[in-house]
Amino acid sequence: MRVAASLKNRVCPAHVVVQRLANSSPSDRLAKALTMLGRVVKTIYILKYFNEEDLRNRVQLQLNRGEHRHSLAGWIFFADQGEFRTGNYQGIMNKASCLSLVSNAILVWNTLQIARIVETLRVRLSNPRLMSSPDFSG
Repeated sequence: MRVAASLKNRVCPAHVVVQRLANSSPSDRLAKALTMLGRVVKTIYILKYFNEEDLRNRVQLQLNRGEHRHSLAGWIFFADQGEFRTGNYQGIMNKASCLSLVSNAILVWNTLQIARIVETLRVRLSNPRLMSSPDFSG
């Protein structure tokens, strides 16, 4: 309880607690208690996951988004078969930042285009005379 109160009241920074737990002996009561609490929380989550279809669907949706984002980055970063072959840290970080910027720009562009198409469909569905012209070029 004291650790939680210290963290909540910002008396003790989180990194100090983590350092203490990392450097503690295996017989430390606080480390054991937090490990057991973590296991209980994980078990509850797993039971909810198996029991609730909605939770499984939400998790799968997020996993799919991550996979699609990763495949987009792989498609963009075609040189060197998607591997950072430079040895220095600055070069790798530069390439990773550029890749992130380009993939974010593509995601924003796609989002704007889909929003435009959806709005065009809404307008056309609300006006029967416009439904005969399927031009989405804007």
